[in-house]
Amino acid sequence: DCHSTPPTHRRAAEPPTHRRASRDSMPFVLFLALLASATAAPTTKGRRANEQPKVRLVVTGETNVARTTRGARASNRVAQMAAWGGNVTMTIRAAHNTFTVVEVADPNEARLFKEQAERSGLRVEEDQRRYPGPSVATRTQPLAKETPWGIERVYNGAVPNASFFPSAVTHPLCIIDSGYLLTHPDLPSDATAADPLQAPAGTMYFGGDLCNHGTHVAGTIAAIGGDGEGVVGVFPGAPGLKIVKVFGEAGQLDDPPGWPNEACGWTYASELVDAVQRCVDSGAKIVSMSLGGGGPSSTERDAFQTFFDDGILIVAAAGNGGSSSYSYPASYPSVMSVAATDSSDAKASFSQFNDEVDIAAPGVDVVSTVGPPSDPGYDSYDGTSMAAPHVSGLAMVLWNKYPSYTNAEVRTALEGGAEDLGEPGRDNEFGHGLANYQGAEMRLGAPSAPPSPPAPPPPSLPSCPLGDVCATGPCLITDGGSCATSPDFPNLYPTDEGCTIYGLPPVGLDVIAFDVEDYYDCPDHLTVNGVKYCGTSGPAGVVPSDGTMTWVSDDGVTVSGWKVCWAAQPPPSLPPLAPCPLGDVCTTGPCLITDGGSCATSPDFPNLYPTDEGCTIYGLPPVG
Repeated sequence: DCHSTPPTHRRAAEPPTHRRASRDSMPFVLFLALLASATAAPTTKGRRANEQPKVRLVVTGETNVARTTRGARASNRVAQMAAWGGNVTMTIRAAHNTFTVVEVADPNEARLFKEQAERSGLRVEEDQRRYPGPSVATRTQPLAKETPWGIERVYNGAVPNASFFPSAVTHPLCIIDSGYLLTHPDLPSDATAADPLQAPAGTMYFGGDLCNHGTHVAGTIAAIGGDGEGVVGVFPGAPGLKIVKVFGEAGQLDDPPGWPNEACGWTYASELVDAVQRCVDSGAKIVSMSLGGGGPSSTERDAFQTFFDDGILIVAAAGNGGSSSYSYPASYPSVMSVAATDSSDAKASFSQFNDEVDIAAPGVDVVSTVGPPSDPGYDSYDGTSMAAPHVSGLAMVLWNKYPSYTNAEVRTALEGGAEDLGEPGRDNEFGHGLANYQGAEMRLGAPSAPPSPPAPPPPSLPSCPLGDVCATGPCLITDGGSCATSPDFPNLYPTDEGCTIYGLPPVGLDVIAFDVEDYYDCPDHLTVNGVKYCGTSGPAGVVPSDGTMTWVSDDGVTVSGWKVCWAAQPPPSLPPLAPCPLGDVCTTGPCLITDGGSCATSPDFPNLYPTDEGCTIYGLPPVG
C-alpha cells in the first residue's frame, strides 16, 4: 500500500474525449458560444441552450490579412469572406502562419463558403472541437502527505528527495486546460498566465478553475512536497509553470457550477493552436494537454509539427473511448500520445489503443488537487487526462536536469527508457511502455532524435479472384456479384464501422438507393476516387478509377444507407497465338528473332524503335 494514511475517495471516470454530438441529440454539456467580436481574444464561451450552434471554419493561405496576434483586421480578404457569407470572428497568428476563423449559419452555407474560398486559392476546413474530461468526484482530505501510487510507479517505487529536483528551470512547462486554482495550498503559487489577457479581472482568469480538471492535472505535475499534507506531484513544487485556460469561462448560466457546467464543454482546434503559441511566447518548452477530440485538422496538424520542429515538446492524452480510434491532437506524429494504466500495470479499460500511442502512464484512481476556492481539496479521477501529466512532469524534471538536450532527444529518452509492457517492443496499447524516470535518464546518455513517424501504409487487401468484386468488413456484395450495400441495408447501418469494396470494373456506377447522414464534411460517407458522398447524392455514373469504394460511419446519426451496382465485366483475355514449331521461338508483330533463333530484338534494332507498336515473343525455353 503506497498510502501512508489512505483517504477514502470515489473515482470519477472520464467520458470519451472524441465523441461528436449527433444531429438528433444534445451532449450532456450545453453548447458553448462562438466569439462574436472580430477583435475578441480566442476564448471559449458558453452558448444558450435554445441557440443553434453555427459552423466554425478555419481559413488559411490568405495574403491580405494583416499579421496580427489577436483580432480580425478590416481587409480586402475579410470583406470578401463576409461577401461569401462568413462572419470573421478572429485572426490568429501562430506557428509562423495566419489563421482566420469564420462562422457561418449552417452546413449548407459552410459548403458554399468553402467552394468560393477554395476557388480563390484558400484552404478551408471545419474547426474541430476539443474536449476536456469531467470535474466531479467525491472530494477527500488526506490526513497526511500522500504519495499517489502513480507518482511512485514512474520513479520505480520511491519519489526522490527534494535535493534531486532543480530549484530553477530553463525549460518551463505550460498546461493548457481549464485553469489553475492559484489559491490551492498544495500548488505552487508562482504559476503565471501564458496569455497576458487572462488576468484576474477577466472571465477567463487563469488562476481560477470552475471545472477542476486543469487543477487536478496541475497537482499530478507539481503538487508541493514536504508540507505534511495533501499529495505530491511528479516534480514537487515545480517552479515557473505557465497556464493557458481554454475551458471554464466564468459567468456561464449556472455559476456557481453544478455538473455538467456549460463552460466546461469544449474549445476548438484553432484556439488550441493559439494557446500553444501563447505557451511558446511565454517561454515554455513543454506543453501538457489533457484534452482531445475525434476529428483531425490539417491546420492543427501542421501547426503542431511546426511547434515540434521549433523545439517544443508536446504531450497529450490518447483518449478515453476504449477503442482503436484516434484522438487529436495526441495522434499527430509530432505529439506524444499517452495511454493509461492501472495499479496492476494493465491497460485501463477506457484507454485508446492505436499505432499513434507513444507511451503509457498511471491513469486510474489518480488522487490530485481540486477546488473550489472556498474549500480546496482532493479528488480521485480516471482517464488518459490523468496519465498525460505524469509524462509531461517527467519531461520537465529530465529536461531541466539535462538542459543541453533537444526536445527530440528528450522524447526519445522517455520512449526508449519506458518499461516494456504488453507485447515485446512497441505495441498499440502501451506504446513503448510505462513511463519511467530512471530508464529515461539512462537513455539520455546517448539519445538519437526520432524521425517524424511515417504515415502508416494503407492496409493491404486480400486477393480477389479475377472478374469478381470483393469486400472487407461488414459491407455486402449482392445480386450475384453486381451490387454492394452498406451493412444491414435497408435497415439502419451501424456506427463506427467501415469497409472497402474492391475489384470493381471500370464502368459507371448505378446508385439504386442512397441515404447517408448529411452533415458538414460528411462524417458518414462512401468514397469513390477520393470524393466523399453523403446525404442523398451518391456516386451515380462515376467510374471507380482504382476499382475501389470505401465506406465509413462515425459514432453519431445512422440512416438506411446505400445500394450501388455496376455492370459485370468478363475477365480480360489475351489474343490467341499462332502455333509455333516445337523447339522454335516465334514472335507476333514487328519484333525480330535473330542469331539463328537464339535472340530477339525490338523493331529496327539497333536503330530507334517505332512508336505505337508491340509484339509477343513466345516458345522461349526455360533458361535465363
